[in-house]
Amino acid sequence: MDLSKLKVEVYDLLAVIVPGVLVICEYWVSLRGWAKFAQTLPLLTGTAFSVLLMVAFVLGTLLQETADLTIKHFWGKRYLRMERDRVWESQTGNQLRVRIGTQLGHEVEDVDVAFDYCLTKIGGAFSKRDLFLAHADFARSLVFVCSIGIAPLSRVIFDLSSHAGIRLPLGFAAVLALSAATRIFWSRMLRFRALSESPVFHTYLAQPLAGSVAAGVR
Repeated sequence: MDLSKLKVEVYDLLAVIVPGVLVICEYWVSLRGWAKFAQTLPLLTGTAFSVLLMVAFVLGTLLQETADLTIKHFWGKRYLRMERDRVWESQTGNQLRVRIGTQLGHEVEDVDVAFDYCLTKIGGAFSKRDLFLAHADFARSLVFVCSIGIAPLSRVIFDLSSHAGIRLPLGFAAVLALSAATRIFWSRMLRFRALSESPVFHTYLAQPLAGSVAAGVR
């Protein structure tokens, strides 16, 4: 199979492959230590690197699904869609109901149906949505990459020193760093989720109604 003919989308790279590679590296460091990891990585052949990317794609997909299920379980099914819910319950939501009802001839009360309808109607007018969504899911995966990062960091600290007086401060600093990174990635996930949702409604409202355009032409 000619791997050069495979098409990799931005989402596949950011949200699936890169997190999968990071998980492999974390496992590698945890198992062999940083020194052997740093020595072995540059020696990978092209075939080995291709296999690594395919395994990373599988792991990244599993990571995304696990992250999605975990967030829905602990924070609710609407947590990642709370921005569209917020817009739908605002004055902008009332404008959307009126406009969609005018075009369809009947009211739409379900926000997800309205969102899909608006997304279809705007076409390519909001082309950055896929990029924003990829960034959001990339940040979401990094939250879970950080959550398992304690294992490789513990191995690195263990290899650096045998004295508890050194290991404990390093371990405490590592936990603080991982906690800070997790919070940053979580905030980034929510920010880019919002950027991928509310502009869909706003872009739809910014487009002229077909009837208005026709009236203007006459």
